[in-house]
Amino acid sequence: MTTHNVDTLILGSGFGGSLLSMMLARAGRSVAIIDRVRHPRFAIGESSTPLADAALADLAEQYNLPEVLPLTKYGRWKQTYPDITCGLKRGFSYFGHRTECDVRETDQMLVAASVSNETSGTHWLRSDVDAFLFEQAGRSGVVQYEGADYSLAGDDDHWYATGIANQSSFQVTAPFIVDATGSNSTVLNQLKIPSQTAVLRTNSRAIFGHFADVATVADVLGEGGLDCSHHPFPCDAAAVHHVLHNGWMWQLRFDDETVSAGFLLDNRVPDTVTSSQLSKSAEWDQQLQTCTFLRLQFTTATVIRPDNGLQRTQRLQRLTTQAAGKNWATLPNTAGFIDPLHSTGIAHTLCGIERLAAILLATDHREEKLNRYSAQIIDELRHVDDLVEGCYAALPNFRLWCDWCMLYFAAVTSTEQTNTDDNTSFLHAGDERFRDAVSKARSRLRQVTKDGGTSQACDEFENQLRSLLQPWNHAGLLDADCRGMYSRTAAPA
Repeated sequence: MTTHNVDTLILGSGFGGSLLSMMLARAGRSVAIIDRVRHPRFAIGESSTPLADAALADLAEQYNLPEVLPLTKYGRWKQTYPDITCGLKRGFSYFGHRTECDVRETDQMLVAASVSNETSGTHWLRSDVDAFLFEQAGRSGVVQYEGADYSLAGDDDHWYATGIANQSSFQVTAPFIVDATGSNSTVLNQLKIPSQTAVLRTNSRAIFGHFADVATVADVLGEGGLDCSHHPFPCDAAAVHHVLHNGWMWQLRFDDETVSAGFLLDNRVPDTVTSSQLSKSAEWDQQLQTCTFLRLQFTTATVIRPDNGLQRTQRLQRLTTQAAGKNWATLPNTAGFIDPLHSTGIAHTLCGIERLAAILLATDHREEKLNRYSAQIIDELRHVDDLVEGCYAALPNFRLWCDWCMLYFAAVTSTEQTNTDDNTSFLHAGDERFRDAVSKARSRLRQVTKDGGTSQACDEFENQLRSLLQPWNHAGLLDADCRGMYSRTAAPA
């Protein structure tokens, strides 16, 4: 048996676990990383943001990770790593669809996130990116076991992982462990940490895959006689959202012309519950049949990833009651998850590993800092829940959906475009004024939807939002003259 005594043991080698292991190794700490699965492997959570890119650039500089820096800009990525697949993300595109609507009736909102292709953000083909970062971690001296069958034990002083990988037995001993296993929640389950998922208000599930031969949004709009020349960026070079009566569909287009696509369905809508009893392919087809636009996009589309076809989940939301303890911690995606809406996952993970690395490399007050880390991560996940749930509550009213999105865009653009002490929490989760604004907006949205979402009620709601968001609205949000086409929202180059 091969034995290793290291400073930190990390379970899970997604981008977060691998990146954290690199950071600690470059800072002179011994690290081991163990995963039950091998690279490359299929994963979603692919859409980055300017906030995520800025955080990754900061980590690359602070921890001497020059090989990571090209991943922060589309132009640099394509020049440095042409074999690592990504997609161009200039912003966020939203298209509202009524049931059996004609293409010409499509409602639209586009929100720019970058000013050029060169400085643009990206969609990550996670199988490529995760494998690349895992490889770089190994080159940094991290002990690695993938495809491992292992058991875990621990006490107040040490953790022990014992198992087999590549037909050889191993044991790793460490005084500290990081759970980066996501929904597997290995350490949380080991410690029997209770869940508090019941407090979350978002209640959605997903059916998804990667597809070939998906028609572009621009082509379908053009065939329907709609002009795209007023768009502030190519509408397919974005995180595309198709907003439906019972949820929404994401579309992320990669440079190999494959598309990550999935329906997020609101479990509170009766027909969503009924459709879950169908087979995966039957439910997928049923969802496409409710929208002419999507039927046209997917007429010749085929699933190409993962190998076993479409994937379907139960309820996506989860939240732990504790995200760290005396000698353990979880990354944000292990502590909880809300929804793909607003593309918060990569950014929040990077925010979490930045904090956690600082704690692990410090020499004082570790337990106190870990307790603070735990509380902050959980509070931020609940804040994301608030920012997401309001969109689902607005359905099927596309105008109200877009209005509620302005709360997220106010948080993220004010963070990207300013440099203040208020930016230390994720999306202003620690700003009591902003949280109060979200709470007041949710109360008013509840009244608007109760009254039927009339045009006059929507006008009044938008006026109220303008007032509530004024301290954080640096980007012309809710400007009626924009007609839903926002360009001032782009992050500084």
